[in-house]
Amino acid sequence: MKTITKFCFVLFINITVCFGSFTNLYGQVEAIPLSDNKAIAIDSKVLKEQRSIWIHFPVSYNTSNKRYPVLYLLDGEGHFKYVSELTDYLSDYDRNRAPEMIVVGIVNVSRSRDFTPGKGNNNTSDTAGNSKFFQFVQDELVPYIDQNYKTQPYRILSAHSLAGLFSLYAQARNPRLFQASVLISPVVLYGENRDILNQYQAALQKNKNISEKIFITLGDEDSKNTDTLKNVLTSDAPAGINWKFQKYNDENHFSVTYKSIFDGLKFIYNNWFIDNYNPTIQSYSELQSYFNKLSDEFGYKAVPLEDLVNNLGYRQLRSGNTEEAIKFFKENIRNYPNSWNAYDSLGEACLKKGDKKSAIENYKKSVNINPDNKDGKEILKQLEN
Repeated sequence: MKTITKFCFVLFINITVCFGSFTNLYGQVEAIPLSDNKAIAIDSKVLKEQRSIWIHFPVSYNTSNKRYPVLYLLDGEGHFKYVSELTDYLSDYDRNRAPEMIVVGIVNVSRSRDFTPGKGNNNTSDTAGNSKFFQFVQDELVPYIDQNYKTQPYRILSAHSLAGLFSLYAQARNPRLFQASVLISPVVLYGENRDILNQYQAALQKNKNISEKIFITLGDEDSKNTDTLKNVLTSDAPAGINWKFQKYNDENHFSVTYKSIFDGLKFIYNNWFIDNYNPTIQSYSELQSYFNKLSDEFGYKAVPLEDLVNNLGYRQLRSGNTEEAIKFFKENIRNYPNSWNAYDSLGEACLKKGDKKSAIENYKKSVNINPDNKDGKEILKQLEN
C-alpha cells in the first residue's frame, strides 16, 4: 500500500510539473467562450400561468446598435441549446450563410394542450388549447420580445412534430405573424381530423398577397402528413409563398431536427451568402447595393457582419485604396459603435492616409473600449510622442 501511495504521489508531482511547464511555455489556457443566454418568466394572463422563456443573443448584440430577426422555437427545452449554437455557427464570419439572430425558446407546460384543438375539436373557440396558446404567443410573448430586445420585424417559427399542427393554426389565424417557418416532420392531421388544415387552406385562398418562406422536412417515416400538406400548398399557395420539401432518409423522426433547421435557415436566407475568401464585392457601393436588395427581400434593414466589412476594408487598404477602405471601416462604426476593433481599423487607415489627428482620435476610442488592446496603446503612444 505504501509503495502504491508513493507511486501515485510521484505521478501527481510529474503531472503537475509537466502541466506547469506546458502553461509556462504556451501561456494561460484559453477560456471556453460563453454563450449569451437568458431565462425569463412571463406571467401570462391569457394562459393563467407562468411560462418559462429561454433567449439566446448573438455575439454582436452588446456591441452593435443593429436589430435582429427572431427565431421562435416551439418545444424550446428540446431544441434551444443546439439551435442557439447553430445560428451562431451559420452567421459566423467563415460561413456567413445567415444573419445573426435572436433565438427564443418556448418551454412546454402542456404540449398536447397548447398544440391541439382541445376537447370537441372546436378550433375557433377561445377555450381551445391551441387558441389560448396562440393568443399568448401573438398578444403577450411577441410584443414582450419586441419591446424589450433589439428585434427586426422578421420572425421565423420552428415547429417539430405535433408543434407543426400549431404552426398551421397560427398561420391560419394570422398569416403575418411569422414571415418564415421550418416545419420538421410536422403533424398536420389531428387523427383523421382536417379542421386545422382546412382553416390553413382557406387562409391561403383568402390571403393572396401574403409572403412567406416555408421549409418542410421528413425523416425516414410515414409521409401521409407531409404529402397532405404538400398537396395543399401545390394547389392553393399564393405566388408570394416560397416553399420547399426535403426528405432525409438517413434520419428518423427525432434525429431529423438538426439537419432540418440547418438547411431550413440556409433556404430562408439563400441569398445572404458572401464568400469572405473570394468576395465578388469589392467597393463600398457594391456592398450597399447588395444589402439594399436583402433589405427589400426581408422587409427590414439588413446589416452586414462586422468581420465581413472589416475584411473588405483591409482588402482595399492592402491594395492602396485607402479612401475606399475608410468607407468600409466607417460603416462598421455606424453599425457597431461599441466595437473596439472597428475604431482600431479606422485608426490604422487614417494613419496610412496621413491623417494623424483622426488616427489618434480613433485609437483612443478603441483603447477606451478595450484597455487590453496593447497594439493600439503602443501605436497611440508613438503617435502622441
